[in-house]
Amino acid sequence: MKIKYILIVLLTVIYASIITSCTSLDKKSEKVIVVKESDIVREKIGVNGMTCVGCEVTLEDNISKIEGVVSVKASHTEKEAIIEFDSTKTDINTITKTIKESGYKPFNK
Repeated sequence: MKIKYILIVLLTVIYASIITSCTSLDKKSEKVIVVKESDIVREKIGVNGMTCVGCEVTLEDNISKIEGVVSVKASHTEKEAIIEFDSTKTDINTITKTIKESGYKPFNK
């Protein structure tokens, strides 16, 4: 009887955790950026120090906060970040500085 009660409580906690985590995903606010296609620059920057998907998410979040960044995709397995940005609003030096401030080491790829 006691084991059955503990099992029910445990399953309830696990179920609640799953439901809570699933409903909190993808609640990021999306920003709309209007950019002339001729102003978009696509850069591939090597990044040392990323070891997991969490590192990728951290780096992507930090870079995407820079005004003018249109998109960013980081990969710890490829040791790189691919960034598209409006060259009239930001530059590669600002992006590189943000990578360093995020705790990673950028390099030319």
